[in-house]
Amino acid sequence: MVTLGEYLKRNRIHQKLSLKDVYKETGISDSKLSRIENGTNASNPAPDILLVLSKLYHINLIELYCIAGYLDKEALSSYEQVFQNADLLTEDERNLIQAQIDLFTKGRTKHDF
Repeated sequence: MVTLGEYLKRNRIHQKLSLKDVYKETGISDSKLSRIENGTNASNPAPDILLVLSKLYHINLIELYCIAGYLDKEALSSYEQVFQNADLLTEDERNLIQAQIDLFTKGRTKHDF
């Protein structure tokens, strides 16, 4: 299994970004990012740092949080099944689907089942 640092470094290189480029775009120092990539950081980076990097590298934030240990794939499995390919929907399509869900669940609570 790939480590968080390896995953981030691979994606940074894939985007043809240097450590200095990342600093210019995000404000994350090149020394801090280097420690993260090399696994010499005392702990995983904070979720907000991963959010910034996921946007810059164009990678899936949920996958990144799972690799970092902030989310558990097992806990996400029911959502993955229900929302598979949801990222392919437009905002209008998501709003229409949410309106249908709201209609079907109107007046219900989680304790009704």
